[in-house]
Formats: sequence, structure tokens, C-alpha cells
Amino acid sequence: MGTTMIANQKAPARLLDVRQEHSYHSLTMARLCTAVALLALLGAGCQTTNSSTEQTLSNEQFMKLDCHGVAQAPVGMETPGEPGATNGSVSKVARTRLITPGTQITIFVAQDASLNRQFLIPPGGAIDFPPLGRFTASGLTPEELGQKIKEGLERDYFQTATVDVTAETPQVGGVIYILGRVNRPGPIALPRDEQFTMTKAMLACGGADTFGNTAKVQVIRYCEDGKKYKTFVNVQRIMERGEFEKDLPLQNGDWILVPEKIINLW
Repeated sequence: MGTTMIANQKAPARLLDVRQEHSYHSLTMARLCTAVALLALLGAGCQTTNSSTEQTLSNEQFMKLDCHGVAQAPVGMETPGEPGATNGSVSKVARTRLITPGTQITIFVAQDASLNRQFLIPPGGAIDFPPLGRFTASGLTPEELGQKIKEGLERDYFQTATVDVTAETPQVGGVIYILGRVNRPGPIALPRDEQFTMTKAMLACGGADTFGNTAKVQVIRYCEDGKKYKTFVNVQRIMERGEFEKDLPLQNGDWILVPEKIINLW
């Protein structure tokens, strides 16, 4: 009798423990499912937002993307516009005012006619202007270049220097911009009567530097609809295997970013 009574007294305790354990696991699973659902909703929302303004395309899709030769520069990288243009506005005129390789510039110094020069900006973008020496003119507007020369002359030669720089619009099909791990980053003029491709752009900028990764070069295109499109090009494979049929044609306003290698072998 004593043994039976002890067993009966312990039985309710075991049932209570089972119910508590079952309730604990149910509550944990409910919380976990709720968290997963919230994360899924947030992820879907972020994906929808990104896809509405930014889209990654295959090389074949990117080749068919036509922004009619007018691309919008990303925020913070706008090209200076004409006087009176609204802040941040980008136009065809604004892009042609940028000094690029192939641009004919004239430098006039009122204080000394012997310093007056004409230059055809070379592919590297640098000019030799005595007495200031060699410096890069590509990527500047005529006003910026004039100010740079003025400051150099007033620093070492004149108390006041009056400098005027004019630029003749190059007969080109637009401008692209190459950044990252290349030997000569900056703007590159597109030839008017020649299809300009990724491999030609890499040659024009002097190729990648020691740490440049040409196996995953990013090309970004901003269209008039405000959307950003990008693709990745294996320039290394195209050039090594001679697969130029896979070379990507470029358009006016394209941005090319050459990344750094993750692992550098010495």
C-alpha cells in the first residue's frame, strides 16, 4: 500500500512536467516562425526597392540596353554644367565641356605672350606647360584648368595672373569614365565612327595596375528613366582567348570600375 500511494502521488508531477515542456517548445517555435516571417517580408521589401532603381544584367542584356547616348551621373559625381544650369543637372553640353583626350585647348596669359600655348590633349591627359611643368589637364573644365594655371603662376612668377583657357569640342561620340585599379584613371573620349568596347577602354587607360582584377570589371550605365544598370565583364578572358565577339560595346556616359584582386601573388 505504501508503495502504491507513493507512485500515485508522483504521477501528476510527471504529467505536469510534460505539459510544461510541450508548452515551452510551442512558444519557442511560434516566436521563431514569427521572426523568420518578418525577415522574409523585410528581405522581399528590400529586394523590390533595389530592383526598381538598380538592376544587374547579363552581358547580352546589357548590349541591348540603349540609353540614347545620354546618361545621368551618380550623385556626387556630376559633371559641371553651363552657367545658369540647375544644381546637379547633367546635359550633353556639360559633358562636352569636360577636357578629355583629343580636346584642343588654347591657353592665354595676359602678362606674358610667350606663355600662350595650344595643346591637343594626348591619351594620357597630361600636358607640359612651362614654367609649371607637367600636369594633368584631362578631367577638368577649361575654367578649372585656367584657375590651376593662374594659381601656379601667382605662386612663383606673377603677383596677379590673368589666364584664359578655351577648349574646342572634340569630334567624338561621347565620353566614358574609368576608375579603380588602372594605370590612367579618368575620362576617355569615344571615337565618333568606331565602336568602342571594354577591351579598347582598358588599352586606352594603360591597362590594369599590379593589383587590378580584370576578370570581374563592372560597367555601370545610368539611363534617363533614373534607373541604374550594371554588368560584369571578364576582360581578362576575352583578351587572353581572343574572344572579341564577347567584347562589350560602350555608350556615352558609361562608368567602368576595375576592382582590386582579393589575393595578390608576389
